Amino acid sequence: MSAEDLAAVAQSGYDDGSIPRYVSNVRGHSRAAPAKTPDSVRTLEILSPSTDSMATLVALEGILDEAVPLQAKHRASLRGDIRRLWEELTSEKESRTAEYLGSPPALSAYLRYFLPWNVFRLVSLLTNADFCLPDNAVIADIGSGPLTLPIALWIARPELREVPLSIYCVDRVERVLEAGLNIFQTLCMRVGGRLPPWRIETRKDSFGSPLPERAHLLTAANVFNEFFWKDKRNLGERAIETARTLLSYLKENGSLFVMEPGDPRSGAFISSLRAALLAEGAPPLGPCPHALSCPMPGIFRHLLPPEETRIVKGDPNVAPSRFVLPPVVMPKKRDKFPWCHFGVDAQKAPKWLETLSEEAGLPKERAVLSYLWAARGAVVRAPVGMPDPVRSAERDRRAKAGRGILVRVVSESFALPDGSTGQYACSSLGYTLLKRPRGEEPFGSGALLEVTSSQAQRTDEKSGAIILPT
Repeated sequence: MSAEDLAAVAQSGYDDGSIPRYVSNVRGHSRAAPAKTPDSVRTLEILSPSTDSMATLVALEGILDEAVPLQAKHRASLRGDIRRLWEELTSEKESRTAEYLGSPPALSAYLRYFLPWNVFRLVSLLTNADFCLPDNAVIADIGSGPLTLPIALWIARPELREVPLSIYCVDRVERVLEAGLNIFQTLCMRVGGRLPPWRIETRKDSFGSPLPERAHLLTAANVFNEFFWKDKRNLGERAIETARTLLSYLKENGSLFVMEPGDPRSGAFISSLRAALLAEGAPPLGPCPHALSCPMPGIFRHLLPPEETRIVKGDPNVAPSRFVLPPVVMPKKRDKFPWCHFGVDAQKAPKWLETLSEEAGLPKERAVLSYLWAARGAVVRAPVGMPDPVRSAERDRRAKAGRGILVRVVSESFALPDGSTGQYACSSLGYTLLKRPRGEEPFGSGALLEVTSSQAQRTDEKSGAIILPT
């Protein structure tokens, strides 16, 4: 992509009333009711599981017991096994062995605790997301573990249960793949009554290994936090290499989805990967409401060392020398910038999972995640249920209503000194502070909004964010 092409991508198709250049044929349905909003705000997407998905998540406990029954000795030690595995996964990520799920206690702990929480996160995200899956699509799921992504996809998107798909599930541990396939098949039979027309092939392999064919959609959930940080090179260099490897798996107009735990380090990885994918011609589809510089880069500063980049004054998130992204409002200068992450209310999770978490000493208020959708090339195809004339009418409606600003809500609500409430967000303006009157229901973390009537005012003195009244 040329600098001119990238600049056009960055500034078009997001907040100017036009349609994004990459149009999916799998459309989110807003199956969970959004919060009540003023006339000036329209909720386009929320981060929440549907009612049907919740019912299936409740049933997952019994499905796990049937598909991968626990021996009595492992059941008795389950709480401690969960706690020990959590400590290993969070305390010394760089020191664990490649096959940490190879032992029965660790595998049992992962399947009973980490799998359902990860499925809950993914279902909350996939329920309302727009993404591209053409007929007879090929999906490559890297670091699939116990088939977490296929399980979540089946739960979140019932319209895909009749669609033929080919899914390559890749992981370093064969045993966990076998357990996941058993769980997936049991889930489909117990909840749906039959298996979907999905050809699932499990492969004992690692990231970077070749696959029999390129994919329409590449997925990787909770994969890169396990090995990305072992590499001691510059963060940007690692991101560029990772982006190129990811794109090597894709067909010409393929898309990719990456989800990470939501901690500061993962947020920096997501921001650096976003910049690298942009540099390689694969702009973001979500959560970003724009393809400009990232205003929440965490510790990420640049793709290449400063001497190899063209610096944009005031913007620490510069792009490589081939092009420079248009600058946006950045947070007030600090050692570590905010990072892009979202929280799903853990009270929406099944009660059995909440109870198990508390018994293991790991209670949750929110299930936190960072994620990125990106796509290479353009697929001009109308989403299911929305033919091209309807999309044209929607574009005309937005144009007549005035130029709307797309905003992705990030933080929870908090009190402001003047008595109003605020939430930090990302928009094409940059780092944004959504301001609401006291008593108004807050927007959900992860919600995508279209703000049409309010104009951004001054910059918040404390955070550096531009204030957008709603």
